[in-house]
Amino acid sequence: MKGTGILLNDEYDLQVLPVRDANNKIVSGLVIGNTLYQNQAVILMAQPGEIKEMPVLGVGINDVVLDTDFLSWRRRIRQHMELDGQTVNEVKFDLNKNLVIDAGY
Repeated sequence: MKGTGILLNDEYDLQVLPVRDANNKIVSGLVIGNTLYQNQAVILMAQPGEIKEMPVLGVGINDVVLDTDFLSWRRRIRQHMELDGQTVNEVKFDLNKNLVIDAGY
């Protein structure tokens, strides 16, 4: 199912919670869950070329600070979320210039 996978922690490392059996052997450890928001965050932060499996994917949101053309950023964010297979309903910057993305798999 798209949108479900291995979760990352706040430092973008794998979330690992080892579960041991009666013999103290690890039977599971990686945390599985909804990956929509972490995928969006990774796509927003990555510069084009940083994601090895898909070099064209990556918004480079850090560069928005230096720009005033928010319309082109909204279009770029929408395109990159759609490249990931997301259905995008809305991308906007609110009055406080906070980014709001309404999208899903």
